[in-house]
Amino acid sequence: MKIAEPATRNVLGVRRVLGLILLLAAVAAVAYLERSVGGDFDLRLVYFLIVLSGAMLLPRSVALAVAAAVAIVSVGVTGVTGTALIINGLTHLLMYGYAALLTSNWEQERRRLMRMSRVDGLTGLRNLRALQEQLPTWLGPAARTGRRMAVMMMDVDGFKQVNDHLGHGVGNELLKEVANLLRFAVRVGDEPYRFGGDEFVLLLSDADGEGAHIVATRIQEIYRSMGQTLRGTDVQVSFGIGIAVFPEDGSTPELLLGRADEALLAAKRSGPGKIVLYQSAAAA
Repeated sequence: MKIAEPATRNVLGVRRVLGLILLLAAVAAVAYLERSVGGDFDLRLVYFLIVLSGAMLLPRSVALAVAAAVAIVSVGVTGVTGTALIINGLTHLLMYGYAALLTSNWEQERRRLMRMSRVDGLTGLRNLRALQEQLPTWLGPAARTGRRMAVMMMDVDGFKQVNDHLGHGVGNELLKEVANLLRFAVRVGDEPYRFGGDEFVLLLSDADGEGAHIVATRIQEIYRSMGQTLRGTDVQVSFGIGIAVFPEDGSTPELLLGRADEALLAAKRSGPGKIVLYQSAAAA
């Protein structure tokens, strides 16, 4: 499944604009230094560092423009004229431009692999690795401000039977549909993840147990309103959902995930389509 990249990824934001300004200022400073010392020092390495930094920080077209500016400036400050100016200019342009192009390609590939390592290839949701990285960051502001947060863990009731009787292809399509449902059902700022297999995790900001239960119920109701997913079969699809709330059910990512999992197991034992809060499961 190909994951669409944001269409605005090459738009210059505030940080990139500031980076561009700093790089151009660095070019001017190095050119002034080279002019002042009268060629006593070879500053090509510094120009190279500016070009490589631009290629890593800026969109490719802007990085190539920076490389061209560096080539023009680096040749212009030498004071050569005529044929030597043209040859040196072209040489520097090719040298800096090629370096910028290679570095930009490498950086884009690195970022692509970074995204892939944190995105589930089947559903397009963020994966377990992304969850493990995000959850501590997500809990930090809640701990400082005393806000409640909820971790919701859910899986598909009878998913093994779907795979066994209808095939893994149908099971995969079901997982994609669940992922789309979660994208639609959660609030802006909340985040769904594929935990693994048929298990999904949702991080719900500013949500206590009651609020998380409302979200879980809405997910169940939205799915039922979509009609029978596995058409032509007698397979009924529902979700078991377990909920743990920060900080009363746990103050660390590991504890919250573990207790959401315990609540999910209690929901599964209660029957299909059940929603269980950890405190209720612990009291049972």
